[in-house]
Amino acid sequence: MIFAACVGFPERGAASLLETYHRICERGTLVEAGGFKYLKWEAGERVELWTDVKDGKPEMLFKPFYAGETRMKVALIEKTLRRDEVVSDGAFLCRGKACEGAGWVAGHNPFIFDAIDFHRYDSLSLPRVSTVQLTAFSFQLTGFEDEEAYEEAYPADADGYCWDYKHFIPALICDPQRGEGGELQSAHAEVSGYVNDTGIITNAVTGRDFCWARLDTVGGEVDVVCPPDRLSGYLVKGGIAASRCYLYGRVVEDRCN
Repeated sequence: MIFAACVGFPERGAASLLETYHRICERGTLVEAGGFKYLKWEAGERVELWTDVKDGKPEMLFKPFYAGETRMKVALIEKTLRRDEVVSDGAFLCRGKACEGAGWVAGHNPFIFDAIDFHRYDSLSLPRVSTVQLTAFSFQLTGFEDEEAYEEAYPADADGYCWDYKHFIPALICDPQRGEGGELQSAHAEVSGYVNDTGIITNAVTGRDFCWARLDTVGGEVDVVCPPDRLSGYLVKGGIAASRCYLYGRVVEDRCN
């Protein structure tokens, strides 16, 4: 399971995967999306596991998600399928700080997020303004107790330029080339901001801990998760955190223009 350790599930081991498969088959809820079907298991502490159901049988390919309470208003611009279903079924290109008017939508910073329940939005016409919940699955998460500690890690250059405490840098800025068939770029990003809340969460199924933070960044809030061994420094409420991550999200409120 890709990113499983970020929410307290083991990433390897045939026995663990088989046990997880049996649990999701026994306890999962069927979610129908047009001609597609998913099985969703709410494992507790806002942790979810999703898998596709094909030919009436759940696949042994699980996609974890953290269904947090953060929200961000975005302009959904475009959506494309993913060729690699290990990551997700599809992704959205959007812009933060969305605004709308009669017959138009717009936004500021562009970024991409993958949706594990992508086919639930097949009938969604774009562009449109929606509220989404984003979870950053961290490859590396660094916490800073205050702005001074952050400035030591991100010092200004010779011309006085430096990273703001709140920054949101998607990989697509450095990689404008799309994939085959116009597939959107990856949803990798670096997200930094103020820690509105944080905690160590124990996975209710495995007993494994993972780190969580509610991050106030450019355009709104993002949930950030990672295993303890990927955290450097300290996550402190009121402090700052920076995450190198992969973004997953879900549409929680649609504002059709």
